[in-house]
Amino acid sequence: MTERGKYIKKAFTLAETLITLGIIGVVAAMTIPNLIMAQKAHRLRSQFLKSYSTIQQAFRQMEADDISLDPTTYPAGSFYKTFGNYVKYTVDCGRFGSGMKNHPLCFYKTQLFNPETTTTGYKTFDGNKIFNDAYIDDGQLVLLDGTNLFFENLSVGTIFVSVDLNGYETPPNRAGYDLFTFQFSDGELRTMGSRGTNFSTIVSYCNKNVSNTLNGIACAHRAKNETDYFKWIVKNVK
Repeated sequence: MTERGKYIKKAFTLAETLITLGIIGVVAAMTIPNLIMAQKAHRLRSQFLKSYSTIQQAFRQMEADDISLDPTTYPAGSFYKTFGNYVKYTVDCGRFGSGMKNHPLCFYKTQLFNPETTTTGYKTFDGNKIFNDAYIDDGQLVLLDGTNLFFENLSVGTIFVSVDLNGYETPPNRAGYDLFTFQFSDGELRTMGSRGTNFSTIVSYCNKNVSNTLNGIACAHRAKNETDYFKWIVKNVK
């Protein structure tokens, strides 16, 4: 080897560099969207489990303090205020009607739900209708983490608590995606859709191919028991 040859440096040609960058770009285009969806699904599932735990702990503490959990013992729309003593919240949105607070973090409505005329609010699971808000109109709280809690205290001794996992100001505002309902009855908090709840027929109330104004109300049961539920939601429900 000549003295000069000792100092010859090998390097990638421009063509080789462009090919390498092209391959990196293709791989990134294939993997980044999946990573983003996986992260979103993980965030939703974590918030769902956290919200479930928060609601459950509040009921248990109320029971431990000998506070009535029978909605028939409360004046209309007042149970949520007692429940509010057991969670940390930033805004009391009031209940639907004259006491509703028009706050940017609250789901605010001015009229009763009518499936023929209502055009704003939460969407149903299939996305074709507006979710019937008759089961979330007995009080609303915005928690410190930004989630919205909605209450329905039925005269038959049953309480519904629904949660918007990422707050009403953040889309998609859709039952079964970021809005889930739990039912407290007979001293137990259950995910709506489970056996013994008012809406236990999953095929009717958590079905992307069904259209009714309560479709999505039973999805909490699937969200709790199906490990990949949120991955499927993020990928298939647009």
